[in-house]
Amino acid sequence: MVKKTAILVCAAAILVTVCGGKPKPVEKPALPAFIAGIETIDSMYVASLFRTGPYTSAGAVMGELMTWIGKNKVAPTGAPFGIYYDDPTKVKPESTRYEICMPVAIGTKGDKMVKIKKLNPISSAVTIHVGPYEKVGETYGKLMTWVADNKYEIAGPAREYYLTNPAQVPAESLKTKIALPVKPPAVTK
Repeated sequence: MVKKTAILVCAAAILVTVCGGKPKPVEKPALPAFIAGIETIDSMYVASLFRTGPYTSAGAVMGELMTWIGKNKVAPTGAPFGIYYDDPTKVKPESTRYEICMPVAIGTKGDKMVKIKKLNPISSAVTIHVGPYEKVGETYGKLMTWVADNKYEIAGPAREYYLTNPAQVPAESLKTKIALPVKPPAVTK
């Protein structure tokens, strides 16, 4: 019995020495550095659903639009996106206005439910948010600071381009391109 205990103690001591003692903590992957820039977003035709209500309902509205696209055999020509007209820190959730859009080919026909319209090109401050949609506000704050620091002026409603499918990617890996339409910095003399 004493021999077995001594052998077990020696084996444990060897394992601790060889394996380095305590297990190493699992490190979380580093968050990507914040990078922003100015991008011209080309004109496009979109299938669009306009809504008033909480922005948290945008996912359900996206589902409605995707169902319509499937039923009408419409081939999307780009990533789906939302246009968010109101600042949710200043407008009550039930009163915020937004549009869920899907780029489509010229000549696509809408109906009573889905409108087809042309969006003009816009110059935007853009960045990529990586992570759950619930944390996108943090990235908006950084982008708005970048816009102010670079002397741009916001010139229209925010857009969020959904670059990954939440049904296929874990929330922490979702990629959303945020675009804030901007005017160039004023030239001072």
